[in-house]
Amino acid sequence: MDDRVWKNISITLGVICALLIGTAGALLIVGHKSGSATTTPSATASQVAVGSPTHSASIGPSVSSVPSTPGPTPTPGVASPAKITFTNLGLDAEKDLQGNPRTFSFTSNGAGPVNGAVTKVSSGGSFRMCIFADGDTKHEYCRLNSGPGKTYKLPTSTSDPTPNVWTVTLIGYGNSHPTVTVSFSWLTSSPSVKLSYGRFQGTGASDADNGFTASFTPRANGAVNVSANWSAATADAAITLLDTSTTPAVTVGQVPYTQVTQISPPFTSNVDQKAYEVSLKRTSVDGPERPELTAQISFP
Repeated sequence: MDDRVWKNISITLGVICALLIGTAGALLIVGHKSGSATTTPSATASQVAVGSPTHSASIGPSVSSVPSTPGPTPTPGVASPAKITFTNLGLDAEKDLQGNPRTFSFTSNGAGPVNGAVTKVSSGGSFRMCIFADGDTKHEYCRLNSGPGKTYKLPTSTSDPTPNVWTVTLIGYGNSHPTVTVSFSWLTSSPSVKLSYGRFQGTGASDADNGFTASFTPRANGAVNVSANWSAATADAAITLLDTSTTPAVTVGQVPYTQVTQISPPFTSNVDQKAYEVSLKRTSVDGPERPELTAQISFP
């Protein structure tokens, strides 16, 4: 054969090899995405891939773009179940042009169940709740509560042995802007929950739109840490930590802040293995601005 024939044969073989490699890569991607949380409520975190949100509400900028001032990280221990509950939490309406979903994120360490549940909702309230892992909004699992005032639990997801970052979003359906109580439980060696796109409206507004109130029970003796910052304006604020294992509850610590835009340094207090409640509230009057609150709570 002359050189032209060999050249044509080489080009043909090269094209065939490229097609085979591309086909194999496509099959690997399809296999990785199968069984995602969109179709299988109990899908593992490893079965997700990055994509765009499927719900109609705008979530604004990505959570990672919101500045935060993290507190000291508790020393990791053996992974075990952790739980935290946010009470009297006001949601924005889906059709509110300035509204955003309340967005919670936390990291699991070890294979185990991951749960989210709305256990209380204001009368007539409707909402949408979504969950996804490792940034995979394309395969998030979303559903509406079954009717006005109804509560529900998300189908149990399963974390991988390696760390997974879970995100849960909550927003009022249509024009509804209900108040809810929501709980999260997951397997972790160092419990920490971040709230993004919270409200910080201050006195004169509904208490449900003013910061947060969260209850938790530490799994060991250690320190609870709370960091927070907000947009739009300086404000007076106060953090309160209560021991709720007794009746009436006992104030463990309370710190006021005057004309600030963040909690600095982060609030820290020693806790042991009993029930606690921590709250952050704006104590100055409500203004024309609409501050967005970012907060992070870590506990043993």
